[in-house]
Amino acid sequence: MENIIICIGDSITRGTYTAFGESAPLSVAHPNFSELLKEKLSFDRLLNYGSNGISYSSLSPVLSEDALTKKCAGFESGSIIVLAAGTNDYGTDVPLGKPTDETDISFYGAVDEVLHCLTEKNPNGTIFVVLPIPRKQSGPNKQGHTLDDYRKALSQKAAKYGLPVIDGSRLDIDPSVPEQLKKYMPDGTHPNETGHQMYAEFLYSEIEKHIKSL
Repeated sequence: MENIIICIGDSITRGTYTAFGESAPLSVAHPNFSELLKEKLSFDRLLNYGSNGISYSSLSPVLSEDALTKKCAGFESGSIIVLAAGTNDYGTDVPLGKPTDETDISFYGAVDEVLHCLTEKNPNGTIFVVLPIPRKQSGPNKQGHTLDDYRKALSQKAAKYGLPVIDGSRLDIDPSVPEQLKKYMPDGTHPNETGHQMYAEFLYSEIEKHIKSL
C-alpha cells in the first residue's frame, strides 16, 4: 500500500516566504517542510494542499471561498495528515466563538467542522494538528484575542477528536529577536528556506515521538 503524506494549510505550508529584496512573500522554499518530511519519513508520495491566505473559517475576509471548511471534502486521504493553519484566522480577526461551536460560525466551529471532515475521510490515517508557529505579531487582534487563544481552541478541538497536537509555538525561532528574524523569518510570519529546514526537523521529531509511543 502506498504511503502518502498530506500537508494542509496556508502559505507557510505551501512554502511561501519573503526573500531578500522582496516586499511581500513571493518566493517558495524548495525544499519546504512538507518535502523534507516526505523524505525523512521515507513516504512514497506527498500531496501539499498549502495555499496562500487560507484560514480555517470562511468568516475570514481573505479568500473566504477557499477556507478549509469549504475545501476539506476535496482533499485526498493519506497515511499521515499534517494540518497546519490558524495563523490567518488570527491575523484576519476571525471571531473565536465558543468551545461548543461545531459549524463555521466561529473559529472554534470551523476547526470542529474541518476535523470532523478529515477524520471521516481518513479513518486509517493519523492527523496531526499543528498549532501556529511563532510570528512577530501575536498580541490581541481586533477581536481582542491573542494567537495563543487560537492555539488553545485548536488544542481543545483536537482533544475532542482524539488527535495528536504538535505545539508549533515551541519551534525554536523567535522573530522578536532581530538576528533570528533576519536569519529564519525576514517578514516576521513566513519561514525562509533555512526556517523551513528547522520546521521540518521539529515536526519530524514530534511525529517520530508519537509513532514510537504507539
